[in-house]
Amino acid sequence: MLNRRELLALGSIGSVCNLSIPTRANMTDPTFESFHKNLSSRPWLRLYEGISEEDTGVRQCALEGDWPTDLVGALFRNGPGRMERAGRRYQHWFDGDGLIQKWSIDARSNVTHHARLVQTTKYLRDESKGKLSLIGFGTTGDHTTDITGPDSLNVGNINLLPREDELWALWEGGSAWRIEPESLKTKGIVNLSTESSGLPFSAHPRVEPNGTVWNFGYVSHLGALVIWQLDPGVREPKISIVRRSPMTIPHDFVVTDKHLVIPLPPLHYEPNRAIEQSFIDMHVWHADRSLDLLVLDKNDPERNFVVELPAQWLFHYSNAWEDQNGVIRFEGFRYDDPSLMTTAFSTVMRGELPQSVSFSKLVQFRVDTKKHTATVEVFENGLAACEFPSIDQRRSTSRHEWLTMLVNDSRSNSAIQLGLLNGVARVNTTTGEVSRFTYPEQEIPEEHVFVPKPNSTNETEGWILGTSLDYNREETHLNVFEIRDTTPEPIARATLPRLMPLGLHGQFVTAT
Repeated sequence: MLNRRELLALGSIGSVCNLSIPTRANMTDPTFESFHKNLSSRPWLRLYEGISEEDTGVRQCALEGDWPTDLVGALFRNGPGRMERAGRRYQHWFDGDGLIQKWSIDARSNVTHHARLVQTTKYLRDESKGKLSLIGFGTTGDHTTDITGPDSLNVGNINLLPREDELWALWEGGSAWRIEPESLKTKGIVNLSTESSGLPFSAHPRVEPNGTVWNFGYVSHLGALVIWQLDPGVREPKISIVRRSPMTIPHDFVVTDKHLVIPLPPLHYEPNRAIEQSFIDMHVWHADRSLDLLVLDKNDPERNFVVELPAQWLFHYSNAWEDQNGVIRFEGFRYDDPSLMTTAFSTVMRGELPQSVSFSKLVQFRVDTKKHTATVEVFENGLAACEFPSIDQRRSTSRHEWLTMLVNDSRSNSAIQLGLLNGVARVNTTTGEVSRFTYPEQEIPEEHVFVPKPNSTNETEGWILGTSLDYNREETHLNVFEIRDTTPEPIARATLPRLMPLGLHGQFVTAT
């Protein structure tokens, strides 16, 4: 364990950016110019155009179909929202200022939409200067003398965690931001204790059925992983530090009743590669090295071991469970390399077509905690690509059978060529059975979540709720699917008469 001084030092800026980046203050922005040159001839670029207003206000949505009367609550979503300002544009999609969206469904099946940008330190600093700061995860070009730590760059744009009477807007390299659920106003940084202040709280926390929250954060320049445990009803977090070298970019992890598993792909942090570089540019992909599965004891994270598998890149995982023999199982989406993140998401910000994209396959990992071995098996389901897993959250840390996810079945050549998905599917993780719904051309789905019906217990008793973006009609839809004989059937939708930016993750909060 680190002492208090070392723990506090983990929040330093070295893991986020290079302080020696020169300024381009008086130069035109080629990313901005290229994007707008291509926008008129490539309507799909509207997905990445972003918004300019801080608050969209509450708008009533037009309804179609048979809305379930007992589906009452709010779908909160997060993602990159503001992409440009005053002739400047982010160079990577992941750098867009966080945008919280709220789709509210009341007891009379009225649906409203409200969106608001996260008022981060970076956002407010940019507003005061009247221009966008060109510095971040994949953006570089500005001098950084006014950056004092990771939260100076924290855009809060990846995910959300409902926590008591708040929402926490999550990024990857810094603190969570407190959001008021009704107004979507930003209330400041989450600060749970002096020792944990400024430590990275990553974007995919895991919540156990009893309310315990687990998370991690990585501090690249110190080769350290921060392990968080937030117990129900206790404000003070439990913090552990695990040293790791070489450091990589772990985006997600899984939790069982006994262990944490953090997959560490071989995208290694190597900062001394160039004078002018963004955070992602400080990493090198090593196809000849291993994917390391770091397995940690929940009672003592310093008790851990590593199992090696062939090199592969992964963003997201489903849910892990551990059998009586100590074998952990969980699903993930395997890519051959991280080019979708390192190349494609920069290419589209210039308004250009991705030249080559590594598409993902659904796989299942099995980790034997007694023998310290692991295997990975591909689901042969005929899908060209898949991502964004969702389970019945009541099954968290225990065995689940059904997995909801976005897919591309290759019938839509345009979507897959752009690195996008075109449908939603349900997969039985035991039998491999797949049922799917494909959206129309030019309508791109975002992450869909499973919402169980009130008083139900079965994983097939519920709805699938998710948004889709029609970039030709410039509309955004909230779609409801009912699961009938394990197959998702669309039954209702709400339409917002404007196109919102393509986003990332969301959480459904049931009305109380």
